[in-house]
Amino acid sequence: MNATDDRHFEPPPGERVPQRLLLVCPSARLVGAATAAGFAVRVLADANRQGDGERLPVPVDFVDLTDGTAVAEAVERAVREHRAQTLLAFADAVGLPAVTRTAARLGVSPNAPDAEALLGEPARMRVLLNGSRRSYVAATRARTARELPAAMEEIGAQVTVRPLPASPEDGAAGADGTAAERSYLVEKYLEGPEYGVVTLTADGMHRVIGIAALHGAWQPGSGCLFPALLKERDEAETRAVVAELLDLAGYEFGFAYTVVVLTPDGPKVARSRACYPDEPLASLIGLATGFCFEDELFQALAGKPVQPPLAHRYAVAASYRLPAGRLVAVTGLEAVAELPGVHQVRFPYTPGDRVPGCGRVGEGRVVLTAASVQEAARTVAAAERLLRAEVSRQTGPA
Repeated sequence: MNATDDRHFEPPPGERVPQRLLLVCPSARLVGAATAAGFAVRVLADANRQGDGERLPVPVDFVDLTDGTAVAEAVERAVREHRAQTLLAFADAVGLPAVTRTAARLGVSPNAPDAEALLGEPARMRVLLNGSRRSYVAATRARTARELPAAMEEIGAQVTVRPLPASPEDGAAGADGTAAERSYLVEKYLEGPEYGVVTLTADGMHRVIGIAALHGAWQPGSGCLFPALLKERDEAETRAVVAELLDLAGYEFGFAYTVVVLTPDGPKVARSRACYPDEPLASLIGLATGFCFEDELFQALAGKPVQPPLAHRYAVAASYRLPAGRLVAVTGLEAVAELPGVHQVRFPYTPGDRVPGCGRVGEGRVVLTAASVQEAARTVAAAERLLRAEVSRQTGPA
């Protein structure tokens, strides 16, 4: 493991010693926000991405994240030798057992060792929620693919099948060295529009930063809208089921992103993660409110009360889908970019590229803001008219 100079941790004579943080796999923006908030920062970074860590203006250690023993030793070394008082994990390190358990053992984790795992693992989260009074969903586990038909019959009606990560209870590798067979969570299909709920928790108090209407929840096929348009009762119940989940998981500090389905029986939690949302939702919240996730996280850690932001406009990420084939030509990208309120046009293909087909994440989007939902819908419709892509059904080499 390599380390840079540790002088960053030493304050000038006479100055108050800043709280020392160990950040595992942070972005450069997170590091900047932490130092701006007055924290002394040390970073533990993935050895497979040393180029990223070498550009950070703070001491950095590198470790192979796939080696649990090495990760635990690196965390302990940073805490012991550099007197880190709090550890926060990001990206691939979120919920990594070697990180969470070591931090909990050393008393530098703001959360219980299982809190993040309870949110991020579908089967454990469902067991947790099914002991509650608000978000019960019929579910069972198929330990092999052969058990799937019986599990689906047990739940009945429409089901959702989620492949689960391997765990010790799945058994060790077979005699021939092959990995244990994957298991599955089978649960009742949740019918209804989906909403993404972003929360920031500090000292066990959960604050809803915002709720977004996800794909199809505000206009068929028109991507995400922030803030969502929800009836008062639906919004209150959505907030309640999310807060209950975070309480049950013992989540004490940090962002969480929870997807809730508004079913005929009320809001039900579909999935959750101990982090802030991926793009484009994070950008939508920033565009609509001015909220900065990185700054607010470390301000909350420093003791500043969390103040949910107010939206002063609507923000939309309108996705587009192309048929499978090979892209022949595309026109209209410049015209879409010039539409009022458009902030970003993302089109990831150039002529000659193979297009994998509908339903694939990241095929492209238009990010825009508007003063009203009606104005946003008009801009989305205009973008759809202007963008023209010709796709050949031939998928072989060009």
